[in-house]
Amino acid sequence: MPPYRVRRALLAAASFLIGIVLILRPFDSLTWFAVTLGLALMLGGVIEIIRDRDQHSTFSTACGYIMIACGMIEAIWPGLTSFGISAATTAGLATFAVSRLVDGVRGTGSPRVADGLIGIAALALSYVAYATPGVSIFAVALAIGIALIWYAVATAVSVFSRSPLLSPTPVPRIAAALLAVVVAVPLAAVSFQTRQGTPVADNFYEGAAEGPPGTLLRVEPFNREIGKGSKAWRILYTTRRGDHPALASGIVVAPSGEPGTAHPVIAWAHGTTGTAAGCAPSLLEKPFTAGAMPALSRAINEGWAVVAPDYIGLGTQGPHPYLIGQDEARSTLDAVRAARSVDGLSLANETVVWGYSQGGHAALWTDLTAPSYAPDVPLSGVAALAPASDLRAIAHNLPSTRGTAAFGAYLLDAYSHVYPDVDPDRYLRLQARLPMEALQDKCRTAPGFATALTQSIAVGTNPYSQDLDTGPMGRRLAENTPVGTSTTPLLILQGGDDQFIAERAQTGYVNQLRAVGTPVDYRTYPGIDHPAMVASDSPAITPLIDWTRDRLK
Repeated sequence: MPPYRVRRALLAAASFLIGIVLILRPFDSLTWFAVTLGLALMLGGVIEIIRDRDQHSTFSTACGYIMIACGMIEAIWPGLTSFGISAATTAGLATFAVSRLVDGVRGTGSPRVADGLIGIAALALSYVAYATPGVSIFAVALAIGIALIWYAVATAVSVFSRSPLLSPTPVPRIAAALLAVVVAVPLAAVSFQTRQGTPVADNFYEGAAEGPPGTLLRVEPFNREIGKGSKAWRILYTTRRGDHPALASGIVVAPSGEPGTAHPVIAWAHGTTGTAAGCAPSLLEKPFTAGAMPALSRAINEGWAVVAPDYIGLGTQGPHPYLIGQDEARSTLDAVRAARSVDGLSLANETVVWGYSQGGHAALWTDLTAPSYAPDVPLSGVAALAPASDLRAIAHNLPSTRGTAAFGAYLLDAYSHVYPDVDPDRYLRLQARLPMEALQDKCRTAPGFATALTQSIAVGTNPYSQDLDTGPMGRRLAENTPVGTSTTPLLILQGGDDQFIAERAQTGYVNQLRAVGTPVDYRTYPGIDHPAMVASDSPAITPLIDWTRDRLK
């Protein structure tokens, strides 16, 4: 076999092997992932150099050496973070894209078309790696793996084929390049749509947790998403995490009417925004939209003040107790206590708790926790919209529900920090562990479709090796399901088309409450899914306002 055929056969074998490894990701170490991706970039550089020599040109050789340098940095740099991996991959892919685009401009015929399309696809992937570092790098690695396998197969056919029928033709290469563009460009568009860094908490959220729970430590005016006729503050206060003092933050909004008027309180427990410190609603550009607050303006028009805790670990030092009931409840009750000390604000004793999704879980736990923890915060009612109530049922449903990988990542992150017997590796497939770790740092503020697409590519359709409702995780989820006897008026609103929190599971939870003697006003809305429950045109909003008004008379 001529030397050039041997050379290409070896490249094909190496490409196939590295491509398979990138697709399967049989490692749970970021270091080995970086090494493999670095080897892929170096291999791509070698392919460009050999290709350039075959075509008697020099530009691709220079690009090939740059790609090799990027790959070496990625492979041998000790302790390279996911952001460093993304940066090196971006540089390598952008260099490859330039090489192919230049060849596309200089070339002729069908090779010119294929090179141009491949260059466009590579440029799009380089933007994906740059725009959303972290989770997206695993999607990019998957695409690189597929491209390497395609190159390996096409090269093997070219090297070993002796039949004209099996000789490579321009059509498959152009078709493959076009397919790469069809996949990569929409992914880049999604990355552009979702590109936003997680905010960084400023000094406002730092301090010592001194004083009894509910002590107001810091307050300043707040204006994001605050409408006319309202005034608002950002607050920092003390609370408790288990048996230890902790800090939490939040937002207080009140009508800007007659000073001295005592406003009844709506304690708003927000929906899932993430578990990273920067995911606090008070840090986000649209805090009430991010936390899915329904009818803020209508609440203010009723003369009610809204106290909206971020919860522990969002803004303040983590970890965030995601769906860990008592810690969520304490930070909600202590926010009301702290808001009473805001200068220029007068609050009545009457408090109704509203909560949605994660916040619905917090609201239900607030009801159970208030009598013993905060008897000075009497509750006139609790309204939970599509609450995360039966946690084991929700966890069991996660693998079959599209776009919910982040919720599983948040759960495993929070529970493994609080409960030593919960080990995430026990519940995750090997190849899903790294991207699920990356998801923990992402806020749930991206559009639903874009988030679901990125997650699906990065972690696969089912990242779990074991159901989350089994073993130690299942026992801890059961402990944090809010079942207990209460005399507080309780309203639960549920959508009939909710894929995340199924109506059947919610009905079963309501039956559990009724079985232990807790009266529940339970209302369902056919055709309403999880996000639609708190949309501006939701049929549940007016009943929520009316029910709350009756509690605060």
